[in-house]
Amino acid sequence: MALKNEEKQKRADAKIQQLRRDQEEQKAKDLADELGFPYLNLRISAIDDEALNISDEIESKNANAAIILKKQKELFVAIADPRLKQTKSFIKNLEDKNYQVKINIVSESGLEKAWERYKFAQPKKVEIIEKIEISTSELEKIQTSINTVQDLKKELEQPNIPTTQLLNIIMAAGLKLEASDIHFETEAGNTTRLRYRLDGILQDAADISTASYQLLLSRIKMLSKLKINIHDVPQDGRFSFNSKDKEIEIRTSIIPADNGENVVLRILDPKTIGLKLEDLGIQNFDYKVIVDELKKPNGMIITTGPTGSGKTTLLYAFLKAVNDPGSKIITLEDPVEYHLEGIEQTQVEAEKGYTFASGLRSILRQDPDIILIGEIRDAETATTAINAALTGHLVFSTLHTNDAAGAIPRLVDMKVNQTMIPPALNLIIAQRLIRKVCSKCSIDIKPDTEILEKIKNGLAELPSRVPKPKLDDIKIKKASEQGCAYCNNTGYKGRIGVFELFIIDDAMEKIILKTPSNVEIKESAIKSGMVLMRQDGLLKVLQGITTMEEVERILG
Repeated sequence: MALKNEEKQKRADAKIQQLRRDQEEQKAKDLADELGFPYLNLRISAIDDEALNISDEIESKNANAAIILKKQKELFVAIADPRLKQTKSFIKNLEDKNYQVKINIVSESGLEKAWERYKFAQPKKVEIIEKIEISTSELEKIQTSINTVQDLKKELEQPNIPTTQLLNIIMAAGLKLEASDIHFETEAGNTTRLRYRLDGILQDAADISTASYQLLLSRIKMLSKLKINIHDVPQDGRFSFNSKDKEIEIRTSIIPADNGENVVLRILDPKTIGLKLEDLGIQNFDYKVIVDELKKPNGMIITTGPTGSGKTTLLYAFLKAVNDPGSKIITLEDPVEYHLEGIEQTQVEAEKGYTFASGLRSILRQDPDIILIGEIRDAETATTAINAALTGHLVFSTLHTNDAAGAIPRLVDMKVNQTMIPPALNLIIAQRLIRKVCSKCSIDIKPDTEILEKIKNGLAELPSRVPKPKLDDIKIKKASEQGCAYCNNTGYKGRIGVFELFIIDDAMEKIILKTPSNVEIKESAIKSGMVLMRQDGLLKVLQGITTMEEVERILG
């Protein structure tokens, strides 16, 4: 009897499910009739895996669509509701690629059936990135002869350098000098200025003749897969550069200017992501706080600072610290700058409707443990990130604010529910990068009365958790005005972070719920033990890492 009842229940359940499917299909058919599009039942229709793979799974799910058939330049696209913004963007993107889009209205469950085919569809071919190949012997020859910007200038003064060799020299010099960017700036007359950004500061390297630069520009465009004959609109691309046993990606940015086209090449050296948390210059008393927060299974850690302040490097150091085989880590970046082993990295593509907000929603369906969001730019992303932190995920992200305290008012300005901020946020960190004084040519000096007073006043209110430095009869470092070959005659070599951070304790929670100002947040954080960035900089002056002049240049 029990078995018969069980079979009856199964048949009843099956009938109910079929009824629901029929109702769903009828609803899709009614929408198709209303909008004037053909209706298609994907549960009884074939799906072309090759066509499906024209769009990747995340992009298709985000658009609530699937490409189900391709006939030459015709694409048959299954869509649940063509009125949705992200669906319209998806269709437009296909049309921009000269496809003729044929819309078919389908049910939501029909779409899910199509998406299941991604398990069997062949992955898209990886985009082929053009490479500069330099033999090890040639690379060593170039880099042996170039130790300073002045050496590079002499190297480029050789007559009749072939274009390929000219670019090889410029790129190899960029690696040797540890430049982050290479700038080509067209000028009035017959020259283009070549500059390198070293330790955050642009340095003139050489002047290149217009004739040589035009050939060089064409070579860069060709490598970056940009249009050589287009000169009046900005273009962005990339290529890679093989250096010994590592491949370095180069991001190309070209903009039209008064005297021609200006180029910036961003060098994405993989050794940057080799940095561990302990290599970044975080003081021991703050390092312990960060490590404790990284051990938590959920919540959000936000880093703040302007562009170029080292936020990405810090976030990647977090990922290296928490990466283990038992955790699933997914990133959402704009763009993906460095590739990390064992981590799923995705890239924002706003023109396809794959934004930080929509991408984050898609990622949350992938069952991640840890999520990195390159930047919180809008209210939707902020709210979704906060919700993720509250529902069992560890979330890392960045905000553009001047200091750590500014992160809270920024979230409030984005209309995030204030009651959700304290339980979601674990830690806020602000940072800047300052230059390290050259270890080869720096000078030990006894600070004068004015500098000593600045140091004493700046460190007078250090929290009790920080060991008090001795300030009697101290010596500090001063950068050599002439510099040396090791530091490229600047007096400084390399950069290090200065930080300030605070956790969300009970006192901070009460203040957040009152819609506080930046000043109120800062005062509360200081009472709870926050060391300011300027104080961290002064401690690094006493530690002989940097100079007073550099701290004042960056932090005032």
